[in-house]
Amino acid sequence: MERCRTNIGWAETDITPKRPVLLFGQMYQRVSQYVKEPLKGTALVMENGSDQATIISLDITIPPETIMPDIKKRLSHIKGLDTEKITVCATHTHNAYDFGSPELFPHEIILPKDIQAKIPTPSDIMTHEEGNLFLTDKIVNLVETAWGNRKLGKVSHGSDYAAVGFNRRPVFRFQNGTDESIMYGATSKENFRYFEGTVDHSVEMIFTWDMEGEATGILLNVSCPSQIYELHSFISSDYWHDVRNALRDKLGNIFILPLCGAAGDQNPLDLVRISKANEKELELWSKQTGEVERNIDMKQECIAIAHRIRDAVLRQFENASLQANGSFTLKHQVREIELPIRQVEEAEVIEARKTVDKYIEQFSPDNRMQAKDMVAMFEPCGIIQRWQEQQRSKTVAFPLHMIRIGDAAIVTNPFELFVEYGLRIKARSAASQTMVVQLADSSGGYLPSESAVAGGSYSAKPASTLCGPDSGDVLCEALLAGIDDLFKDDTVN
Repeated sequence: MERCRTNIGWAETDITPKRPVLLFGQMYQRVSQYVKEPLKGTALVMENGSDQATIISLDITIPPETIMPDIKKRLSHIKGLDTEKITVCATHTHNAYDFGSPELFPHEIILPKDIQAKIPTPSDIMTHEEGNLFLTDKIVNLVETAWGNRKLGKVSHGSDYAAVGFNRRPVFRFQNGTDESIMYGATSKENFRYFEGTVDHSVEMIFTWDMEGEATGILLNVSCPSQIYELHSFISSDYWHDVRNALRDKLGNIFILPLCGAAGDQNPLDLVRISKANEKELELWSKQTGEVERNIDMKQECIAIAHRIRDAVLRQFENASLQANGSFTLKHQVREIELPIRQVEEAEVIEARKTVDKYIEQFSPDNRMQAKDMVAMFEPCGIIQRWQEQQRSKTVAFPLHMIRIGDAAIVTNPFELFVEYGLRIKARSAASQTMVVQLADSSGGYLPSESAVAGGSYSAKPASTLCGPDSGDVLCEALLAGIDDLFKDDTVN
């Protein structure tokens, strides 16, 4: 593969709304009360005349799929920019907005609208229509700025470790001898047995430099969503705010582009450490029915994570500066993958319909559901919705991006991908370093492992998983084949 001198451009912008918004990430509705930490959008453009890549990271919960056609249309005037080679990724903070659709959960779609829970909203709340235009303008300006900032530059790579993500699906043994996974279950309970899955503490880095050798930016791939604050009603970029500050304190005002690695079963809090002081709080947390004050200092948790990531970067920084290469391979492929939808049986649907019908008999427009009632209907409504989906199609299509930068590969997927799939891809990848990036360009829900489906709980049942482990196997093979294709014409340089 030909190595070329490459133009590199960076940009960052504030994507924090100036008015209240509906926050996304929990099953109950929340209105933002204030801004704790600002939300950022960051873009990196690489272009060498024969290929290019535009990578965007947003401090939001899921990618803004519905507005991407309009964004690409508005960017079509930029000479030389290939809008099909733009990938947009979410850090998955639970304290941001999603303007894609006012109805995102099964219970919001299936339950009668006139009995659904409603919360008071301020008169100046930002609507979905306004929000879509707001974010569209921000992303268009971000790409235009990054493209305009292109200059010849260098890249290098690094990999280290920082304990950020922890498995959030402990397994408990019950009196009948069966084992069951419970998301956010308190591990201090006497029937706790083990964690269902593993973790990935690697921090994958791609550094960019100007031609004089000064650092300009870092792509950081960490297998953990940013959701320390997830239950609360304020806007925040979570621990990534503190990561940016910690790194810039040491390295100057460089660009930081966060990429969330495979982390569908991960959480940035160690349940073993926090459970003893939070047994009741964890029980409320796992119910997902309202705000929960936990016995932890959330800001200090974010700062501690930031310092661990900072230290991992600093351990690699000097060597990365010595390895900076101004002539490297850049190759970008975009493919569409078609995956089987996870099926439900008709008998399951009949039972789910009975459950829902019986439950909603208790409510009327004058006696609406509360948040806990809505959440109680999440699983049966999810089964009904899945049945409706599988009548229309047995498969679903998603875009995948596969990018080679020097001897590193970046591969994207739309899921909250359980960590074992990310480790499988990294272990078998033809690249010496591989960034597996989840929640890119679309949102496919959780993609659980076989053990997670067997264990049950939220993030492994049909309501929260559009695709199952068979799709995970297909996805892994497709991404590995794509990486092979990126490296097939030469040895790793």
